[in-house]
Amino acid sequence: MGLKSRIITIVVFACSIINLFLCFYITEQIKTLEFQSLRTKIDKAAYMMRLVNARPLYNVDKETLRVNLDTFFDDQNMKSILIHESDIDLDLHLEREFESTGLEIQKSFFIYHKGLKLGKMKVVYSTSLIEKKLAGFRNQMLYFTFTITLCLALFLVFLINKLMQPVTQLAQAASEIAAGNLERKIEENGIGEIGELARNFASMRDAIQEKISALALTNKNLEDEIKLKEENEKKILHQSMCISSVNTFFQRSMLAKSYKEVAELFIPIALAIIPSRYCFIGELSEEEPYQIEILAVSDGVLSDYPQVTLGANPLGRVKHIRGILSRIISEAVSLISNDPGSNPDFVDVPQAHIPINSFLGVPIKLGEKVKGILAFAGKENYDEGDKESAQMLAVALIEALSLKKKEDEKLKLEEMMVQSEKMVSLGGLAAGMAHEINNPLAGILQNSQVIQNRLKTKLPANIAAARETGIDLDNLETYMAKRDIFKMIDSVLDAGKRAAAIVSNMLSFSRKSSSGFVPEDVCLLLDQTLELADSDYNLKKRFDFKKIQIKREYTNGLPSIYCKASELQQVFFNILSNGAQAMMGIGTLDSPCFVLKIFQEDTMLCIQITDNGPGMAPDTRKRVFEPFFTTKNVGEGTGLGLAVSYFIITENHKGQIEVTSRPDHGTSFLIKLPLNLKGS
Repeated sequence: MGLKSRIITIVVFACSIINLFLCFYITEQIKTLEFQSLRTKIDKAAYMMRLVNARPLYNVDKETLRVNLDTFFDDQNMKSILIHESDIDLDLHLEREFESTGLEIQKSFFIYHKGLKLGKMKVVYSTSLIEKKLAGFRNQMLYFTFTITLCLALFLVFLINKLMQPVTQLAQAASEIAAGNLERKIEENGIGEIGELARNFASMRDAIQEKISALALTNKNLEDEIKLKEENEKKILHQSMCISSVNTFFQRSMLAKSYKEVAELFIPIALAIIPSRYCFIGELSEEEPYQIEILAVSDGVLSDYPQVTLGANPLGRVKHIRGILSRIISEAVSLISNDPGSNPDFVDVPQAHIPINSFLGVPIKLGEKVKGILAFAGKENYDEGDKESAQMLAVALIEALSLKKKEDEKLKLEEMMVQSEKMVSLGGLAAGMAHEINNPLAGILQNSQVIQNRLKTKLPANIAAARETGIDLDNLETYMAKRDIFKMIDSVLDAGKRAAAIVSNMLSFSRKSSSGFVPEDVCLLLDQTLELADSDYNLKKRFDFKKIQIKREYTNGLPSIYCKASELQQVFFNILSNGAQAMMGIGTLDSPCFVLKIFQEDTMLCIQITDNGPGMAPDTRKRVFEPFFTTKNVGEGTGLGLAVSYFIITENHKGQIEVTSRPDHGTSFLIKLPLNLKGS
C-alpha cells in the first residue's frame, strides 16, 4: 500500500472511528437521559395510582378502578398494569405486546387507605419504543457523518494526489533502484523539501552502487560464520555425547571380569555414537609377523555371519594383515572410505567377508605405538566428525584395556607372591620331611635288595646256609616264583625307588645354590629337551610324542644366559610332558600342537610354551604350582613336577614363571629369566 493510500486510509479510518464514537456516545447519553426520565415518570405514575385507586378500592368500585387503569394504560411505554385483591376477588389486568427488544422496568407496590393495606398493584414499563426511536436517531446520525466522511475522503484523494505526485515519482525511482535499475534518472529540479529529497535520492543511488559489492561480501562472510557456528555447535554437542559415553564406558569397564569383556562392553557404547551395522576391535600381536587378535565384534557381524566366532575358531585371528588394515597399522593414521569398490586398499576381499559399503578405521595407540585397530562398517557415509569421535573412543578403549591389563598383572603378581611365600614355607618343611623319610627308606631299599640277593642269587654264603638247614635252593626259588614272592619284592623295590624320587624332588625345595651356572643357549636347551621327550620311554608308554606338531618361533641373535642346563631342561620336560598328556588325553583333538617362542623383553629372556589342549579352569590354574596338587589319576602323578619347576625358576634362577589358560583354549606357560644373572 502506497503512502497516499495509507494517509487517506488513516484519515478516513480516524474520522470513521470518531464519528462512530460520537454517534454511539451521544445516543448512549440520550438513552441514559430517556431512561432516567422514564424512571421518574414511573415513580410519579405509581404515586398517582396509589392516590387515585385508594378510595375506589376501599369502596370496591370495580368500574372506577377499570376506568382508572385504562387512563393510566394510555401511556405507550406501559406494557402491563395489574390490581389484585384476593379478599374481594379482584384481579384487573391490562397488557399490550412489544417487540422482544428493550428492557422491562417493573414496579410493584401496595395501596393503603387510612392505614389499611387494601391490595397490590403491579406496573411493567418497556423501553422498546424509546430504544426504537434512539436507533432511528443513531442511524440518521451515522448516515450523515459517513456522508461527510466520504466527501472528505474524495477531497483528500484529490489533494494528496496533487501534493504527492513528486513523492510518487521518487518512490517509483526508489523501487526501480531497489530492483537493481541503478540507471534510473531522478528529476533534481524540484523546490523545497521535495527537491532536496530528489537530490538525496540521486546521491543514494550513486552510493548504493559502491555498497552493493561490500554488502554481498559481508552477507557471504556472515553466512559462512553462521554455518561455521552451527557446525561448531553440532560438534560440541557430539563431543559432549562422546564424553558422556566414555564416562559410562569407564564405569562399566571397572566391573569387567576379563580383558575381552572390556572390549565387549565397548562395542554398544561406540555404536551409539557412530551408528553402524558392523564394528570390531582387534589387538595387534607383539611379535612379527604381526597378527590381529579380534577381541570383540558387534551383534550385526554375529547375526549376519553366525559362523564367525571368537577364540579357538580361526576367524578369531587375522593372520595376514593387508590392504587398508595394513595402512592403518603401518602409517598409524585414521582412514575413511565411503566407496570401497573404487579403493585399491579393498582389493582381494575374501568372498565370505562381510559386505563393506563404507568403512572407518582408526588405530588404537598407546603413546606412539599402535596396539590395535577399531573399525566400523555399514553406515551410509562416514565423515570427519565420525573419525574424530572414533579417535576419542579409541583413546578411552586403550586406557580401559591398559588398566585392565595392569589389574590382571597385579593379580598375577599377587598370586606369584603368595605362591613364592608358600614355596618358601614348604621348602623347610619338605627338607625336614625328606631327611626324616630318607633314613627308613634307605633301610627298606637296602634290605629288600639283600633279601632278593639271598633268595635268588646262588652266592657261596647262600649255598652254605642252605646245606646247613637242608634246603634245596632250586626248589626254594621255584616255590618263590610260583607264589610271586619275587614280584612282590620287585614291587617293594619299585615303590621304594618311587618314594626316593619323591624325596629327591622334595629336597629340591631347599636347594638354592647357584653353583654350576654357565652360559647356555636356551634355544638349544629347548630343542635338546624335545629330543629327550621324543625318546623318553615313559612318555612313549602313554602316547607317541612324534604325533605332536612342533612350531618354533625363535628370535634370531638371542644372547646366552647363565643357568643350570639340567634344571632348565627338567622344567621344559615337565611342561612339555604335562601338555602332551593333556592334548593326547582328550582324544578328539585332530592336530595336537606345541608353539615354542623364545624372545627378549627388556632385560629378560622369555620362553613361551603353548599347547592347543583342553585348557584349565580358573581354580585349577591358580593351584598348578602347589606341591602335591594334581589332576591326574591316582598313581599317575605326584603333583611335584610343576612345583619343582616353579622353585627352579623363581628361587634358583631368580626368574618368573606364569601360566595362562582357559577351558577349550589351550594352555600357555611363560618363563622369564634375567639376562644379567651370573653364578659362581
